[in-house]
Amino acid sequence: MSILIKDTTPMERIAIVKEALDGEYDEFYDDYVAGKKEIAELNREYSEKNAGTGSD
Repeated sequence: MSILIKDTTPMERIAIVKEALDGEYDEFYDDYVAGKKEIAELNREYSEKNAGTGSD
């Protein structure tokens, strides 16, 4: 199953996020659910911003 925006609906994207987060939802993924940014892009931006900071 593809998790790309082009292959999923907003409801499916919410389910994908919840499944990855053990049933929880994190607002961090709002841009993915809205179809603005892919998960990989969000995760890359987070890693670049927080690399070496010890942030969770």
